Parts: sequence; C-alpha cells; structure tokens
Amino acid sequence: MKKGFFEAFKNKQTTLELLKSIAVGLASNAVDFLLTAVFLYAYGHAQYDGFIGVFTGATVGGSYEPATSVYITATVIGFISAVLVNYFLSSVFVFKYGNVGKNKRGFIKFVIFSVIGLGITSLGSWLGYDVLGCNLWLTKLVVQFIVFIYNFVTRRLFIFNVNLIRDDENTINL
Repeated sequence: MKKGFFEAFKNKQTTLELLKSIAVGLASNAVDFLLTAVFLYAYGHAQYDGFIGVFTGATVGGSYEPATSVYITATVIGFISAVLVNYFLSSVFVFKYGNVGKNKRGFIKFVIFSVIGLGITSLGSWLGYDVLGCNLWLTKLVVQFIVFIYNFVTRRLFIFNVNLIRDDENTINL
C-alpha cells in the first residue's frame, strides 16, 4: 500500500470518516444481529426460552445449538441486509465524497467488495463456530471486527475515492 494512505489517518477528514464509519458499522451490525437473531428464533423458536434466549443461550429443554447450515443462512440474511443499510449510510453520511460511489459502477464495486466480505464472514463464522466450537455471538463479533477493517479500507480506497473518478479532461466537478 502507499505510504500516503497511512499518513492520511493523521488528516482530520480521515479521522472523521473513520469515526462515522464506526457509527455506521454499529448501526449495520445492529441490523445484522437483529435479523440473524430473528431468523434463528424463527427456525428454532420451540427450543429457545423466548426471543432473548437466542442471545443468552437460554433454552427450554437444556442445550440447543442450531445446525451450521441454519447459522450460516441466518448470517447471510443478516449480512445482506446490513450491506444495503451500510451502502446507503456510507454514501450519504460517512465519506466526504460519498456522491462518487452513488452510481451504478460504485454500487457494483460496493457489492463485489461486500461479497468478498461475506466470504470472509462465512469462512470466519464456520471456523469459529463449527471448527473451533466458540460461542456463536463471540464468533460473530470477532469476524465483524475483521470485516469492518476490510470494509473501511476497500471503500475508502476503491469506491468513495474522488481520485478514481475523472471526466474526459481528467477533472471532476463536485
């Protein structure tokens, strides 16, 4: 990576974008967690002691762990919903040049990078939950932190970067 990218974090605008990205990430994660929990509860509602039991692990008849396929499906549903929320908020609220990514090409790049993020999420979820046997929600938190870093860097460098957009005369009017 360019040395200038890391030096950009000394810039007030970059710091502001990072803080706004954290806020948007938290909102997106709330959507992700809620929809994941709704799906898990809808699938295994007879096993959980109420909706909160999805988060706390409280079950009716002892231990209950959803099948890996159910957990991965729930994760994908939550992730896709969070991506849509994140795209809208990133282009409107987070990045100074958010309008740069508000076009067909920017959305396609956003989706492509998000699909890669979904791959990282799915792989990390499978490794943490199924292979290592870690707690479902702890796994989700760790994986989402890793994907957050990936998302911020790719969005700032490849989607909402004013230097990527040029007209025929190599200028841009914003």
